[in-house]
Amino acid sequence: MTNEYPPISPATPAVSANRERKLRYLALALAANLSIWSVVLFLLKDAPRVYASQWSVMFLGKTPKPGVDAGSADNGTLTFAGNPSDPKATYQVIATTELVRKTAAAKLGMTTEQFGKPDVEVIPGTELMHFTMTGSTREEARKKAYALNEAFQDRLHQLRMQQAEMQEAEFENSLGIAKKRLEAAQFRLSDYKVRAGLASKDQIDELASNIETLRRLRAEAAAQQQDASIRSRQLATDLNLSSHQAANAFTLRSDSLFQQYLREYNAATTTLTNVSTKFGPNHPVVLRESARQSAAQTALLERGAALLGQPVDMAAIARLNLSGDSQATTPRESLFKDVVTNNLERQGLAARILELDRQLYQLEQRLNILAQRNSTLDALNRDMQIAEAVFSAQLKELNAGNLNILDFYPPVQMIADPTLPEQGRIPRQKPYLISAAIASLVSTAALLLLYLRKIPPGRKWL
Repeated sequence: MTNEYPPISPATPAVSANRERKLRYLALALAANLSIWSVVLFLLKDAPRVYASQWSVMFLGKTPKPGVDAGSADNGTLTFAGNPSDPKATYQVIATTELVRKTAAAKLGMTTEQFGKPDVEVIPGTELMHFTMTGSTREEARKKAYALNEAFQDRLHQLRMQQAEMQEAEFENSLGIAKKRLEAAQFRLSDYKVRAGLASKDQIDELASNIETLRRLRAEAAAQQQDASIRSRQLATDLNLSSHQAANAFTLRSDSLFQQYLREYNAATTTLTNVSTKFGPNHPVVLRESARQSAAQTALLERGAALLGQPVDMAAIARLNLSGDSQATTPRESLFKDVVTNNLERQGLAARILELDRQLYQLEQRLNILAQRNSTLDALNRDMQIAEAVFSAQLKELNAGNLNILDFYPPVQMIADPTLPEQGRIPRQKPYLISAAIASLVSTAALLLLYLRKIPPGRKWL
């Protein structure tokens, strides 16, 4: 027994029933989808709207580039950490922090949850930032925007003040370190100057100049000594006497007692010569004058030995050719005086040369010592100059104030005021639409399955 159905012609009642059934399911599907979307649209229509107020700010001044470590310096200067390489990214985080939102919410008498969280967008390639703040009404959205911008500016001001305090403390610490280094360098330099006896390089130059002056004076004294020696030898040659003999003659000539004895001797000799021609050797007059001559000669020789410091005889006195007249000055005695004067001058110049040689030796030894110590002095001077430069730089930065604080937190200016939105948007609208679409698909699929289950086998479902 087979379950085949006899073919039904299109005009049969079964075909009409199937067509009606198909239209009925189609109507049910349309009604179900219409009901679903009507409910969703009704819910969305009565859902509360959210209004978004938007505004933009712009960075003022030049922001530091990445890789630039502002505030760094050598020789005791500390590096300031935390300098943002991209302030816009930092400001984006600051604007959305809970502290800023809490401050802004307090201005409007709201909680942080009621105030919400702003949307901050950094516009690439520009110095602009775009802010969006939502509210349940147009006015509320705008008030929130102004409150957030004010709280954001207040927070930036607080951060700048904190950075200024930290920077000033670090500068003062760096200044104290630089000051201690400067004081240590100054102490080492002054202590070395005292121990080395060297104040500056000018002292070496002055010492070298003094040495050259002494050398010139010695050369002049040596030339004068040579001239005096030549004159003394020439005068001694003219007198046929040595300079020593000429000096002895001048010494005897200048002594009044010796001259008195010489005159007495010359007078006794002259008288003895005259009376010897008239009387015999034993005559009382001749004996008296002879005794007178001997006494004068003895006194003369004793006085001469006392003056010259050596024994003398009448032959030596005769060679000196001294006259007994102390008042008359002969040309020969003038020459004696010149010889003695030149000899004294030569001796004085010789003593002066010896003294100059002694001074030159001392100064040259001192110059060698100071020249060796000058390298150490130069090194200490360089250390002190470096310490002074670092201290001056630190002091200049400290006196300049916190001008570079804006490098960390540059100022921003609102270039577009918060807008007053005209239309609101429905929050979380997408989940409603997705739910409606899913419900619509499910209902349509269910009706399609029911329709297919009741189609007889071997029949087309359309």
